[in-house]
Amino acid sequence: MKITAMPWMTDIIRMWEVILRVPPLFWIDSLLNDTFFSYFQFLYFETPTTLIQYIGWLFVLTFCITIAVGVFLLGTRELLTVYSRIMSLLAILVAYFMNKEFTKSAAITTDTMTSEPPESVQHGLQTCVHYLICQLTAAFIFCKSWQFQTDFRFNTMKYFGIIFFSFVFPVCIKSVMQVIYPISESLLFWSHWLGLVIPLVILSEDVITSASFLYVRLKRSYNLIKLTIDAIGLQGFLENHWVRLQVPKVLRLFFTSRFIFQVAYLFWTSEVPSRQAITNQVNMDILNNVSYQVVVGSCDNVVALLGLTSIVSLCAHYIGVFMAFCIGSSEDDDKNIGTVSAILFFILALQTGLTGLEPEKRLARLYKNVYLLGTAITHFIHSMVHPLLMSLSASRSMHVQRHVRALAMCAFLITFPSCLLVYLWSIHRINTWLMAVTAFSLEVIIKVIVSLMVYCLFMLDAYRDKFWESLDDYVYYIQSTGNTIEFLFGIFLFCNGGWILLFESGGTIRAVMMCIHAYFNIWVQAKEGWKVFMKRKTAVDKINSLPLASQEQLSSLNDVCAICYQELQNARITSCNHYFHGVCLRKWLYVQDNCPLCFKVIYNPPGRVNSSMEGDDANQNNINNGLGLPIPVPVQQDHQD
Repeated sequence: MKITAMPWMTDIIRMWEVILRVPPLFWIDSLLNDTFFSYFQFLYFETPTTLIQYIGWLFVLTFCITIAVGVFLLGTRELLTVYSRIMSLLAILVAYFMNKEFTKSAAITTDTMTSEPPESVQHGLQTCVHYLICQLTAAFIFCKSWQFQTDFRFNTMKYFGIIFFSFVFPVCIKSVMQVIYPISESLLFWSHWLGLVIPLVILSEDVITSASFLYVRLKRSYNLIKLTIDAIGLQGFLENHWVRLQVPKVLRLFFTSRFIFQVAYLFWTSEVPSRQAITNQVNMDILNNVSYQVVVGSCDNVVALLGLTSIVSLCAHYIGVFMAFCIGSSEDDDKNIGTVSAILFFILALQTGLTGLEPEKRLARLYKNVYLLGTAITHFIHSMVHPLLMSLSASRSMHVQRHVRALAMCAFLITFPSCLLVYLWSIHRINTWLMAVTAFSLEVIIKVIVSLMVYCLFMLDAYRDKFWESLDDYVYYIQSTGNTIEFLFGIFLFCNGGWILLFESGGTIRAVMMCIHAYFNIWVQAKEGWKVFMKRKTAVDKINSLPLASQEQLSSLNDVCAICYQELQNARITSCNHYFHGVCLRKWLYVQDNCPLCFKVIYNPPGRVNSSMEGDDANQNNINNGLGLPIPVPVQQDHQD
């Protein structure tokens, strides 16, 4: 019988895998914050003064970060192996320092046991008991940490007594030698290391054995990565490992743990006044100071910034889910606002050099980036509402609740940016950042107004009894006006960014982002807009060259348009003697120049002889052959046929 894992057990395993990947991020965070190298003052890693020291500092920093990244990318079993060796090494270090500190005290000397008062003797016995408990724990951790390695040849728990004796060996030597003969300092120093010979031999043997297979494993991993990229592509490879490593969850857990530690540390180190002097003002000052330090420290390096980005992504994701719920949207693409917001927030942080600023400037810049992100989220919400409005109006749905929810969201998208602009202009002087926020806010307001105007036109057309031929023209004029204003805003933002790049804060990332903005938001938009304009102009010219049907012809025809199936109150006559609405025929000409019914060329340029039957037959045969159908060429017939 097949036994399946319980769902809660699967969740625990996945959470355990997330927890195992957090320590390498803390390691990189400490390296980038210079807290790790503060323990190595003799190497002058904190403030290198010469070129050699700077190169050494850079080499060690790069090497340590590379190791941390490599550990982060390992599988779960390999992570357990690495952590077991680290725990073994920590147990050895704890045993060494405990021996070194304990042997310096006079807790186990003969003089203490004979000449001191009973209180001192009791204190010495308590110290000895604590020492033995600590060494016993270190020996147990050392022996237990090897159980995660299935290929380890020794069962260290069988040698627990030997390991414990090795850890307490220096104290035993000192106790015995002090009774027989006073021990020298040099012999005591070597006794500390002699007690660690057996644990170090076990640890070294395993490390050397693993290192011998390191080249083979690296080569095998390289070949596997190459085959995977060839099979599913680089994007698929990155997405696969992004899911495997659970990067967003790891970053959120890292940032949350870091945040809790910072808050606890700042409250612990804050100077709290006496109980008589405590007031609400003092408490608020301490709280404000802690909040300031935590917010500033949340983005003081790239790893912390990635953690903050993951939190921003989570918040934006739930904002998107809430907005999608409010408008009644069930599309999955409407809920990926978290990914877009995270990318935008991280790019803004890198573009403005957030991690390299002074604390006060960093806080101000973070505040400005949040406002820019908020205006960008309103644009994303509009991209959720706009297709819903168009679908409701085009389908002529009379579901009042859905219309009300979509219109209420549009009202919010107009009210919120307006109130935001009033607030920002009231507390800030005019500057490049304020101009950027204003441009983004006005742009989303105009886009919402354009969507509402098109929505109103479609809803008005739904209640008309007759075909509204000029509807397409009105929609085109409104949308083209909105697109033109959006294009002008793009040019303004490019000029605003150029001013910032040249006169305020430059940088490679800002220059690259400006190039991307100039290409996609200016050049591509202008080219596409001009292409649509020329296509429409050409279609209008072609339609105007076709004769307009008279009322007598329409009355005798008494038929509907073959494109929209609406009554023919006015129509254009093609060269093949077929009748269509002018607006429907214009939309058809956006796609192709052949008649929808007989596949003949609708429009003949001036000076060109009408297509002969042979040319039409050849054209029709090409179409039929392309479809693989032996359809005969239709003879010329009137519209009623």
